[in-house]
Amino acid sequence: MKLSRIAATVAVAAIVSGCGVTHHNATAATHTPAHAVATSTATSHLLAAARPAASPAMAWLASAGGQAQVTFNQDVDTLAAALEAENYSPTVANHLTFEADARTVRTQAAKILATPALLPAIHQAAYKTMLNDFITVANLLQPGPGYGTTPQDDTAWYTALSASNITVS
Repeated sequence: MKLSRIAATVAVAAIVSGCGVTHHNATAATHTPAHAVATSTATSHLLAAARPAASPAMAWLASAGGQAQVTFNQDVDTLAAALEAENYSPTVANHLTFEADARTVRTQAAKILATPALLPAIHQAAYKTMLNDFITVANLLQPGPGYGTTPQDDTAWYTALSASNITVS
C-alpha cells in the first residue's frame, strides 16, 4: 500500500483546500521592550476580540462552521500522521489506528454536511464536494473489496488530490 503518498496527499489536501489553520493574530513587527511584551500581547488580544473580523475568512474561522472546520482539519492531520506511521511500521496496531482515524474524519465530515449552519455561505458547493471527497477517502481506508490494492490506493490518492481544489471562506 502506498500509504505515505496517500498520507502526504491527505495532509496537503487539507492545507491547500483552505482547511489549513492560518495564524490569524499576525501583526507587524515592532521593537517593544521585553517587559512590555506580555501587556502588549494581552492588549492586542482584547482589541482583536472587540473589533469585527477583518475578512470573510476570519469571520468564517470565528463561526461555528469555521470551528467545525478546524476540528475537521485536526482529524485529517491525525489521519495523515497515522497513515505515515503505518507506512513506516506496518503493525496491526498502526493499521487499526489509521482505520479508526479515517472513521473519525468520515464522521466529522458527515456531521458538517448534515448541519446547514456549519456550511460556509461562499463556495458552499465546493466545500460539500471536498467533504464528500474526504468521506470517500475515509471509506477507501476501511476493509472491503479491493482494500489495499494499487487501484484502491490510486483512487484514494486522486480523490484526496481533488479535495484540495477549492477555496473556503
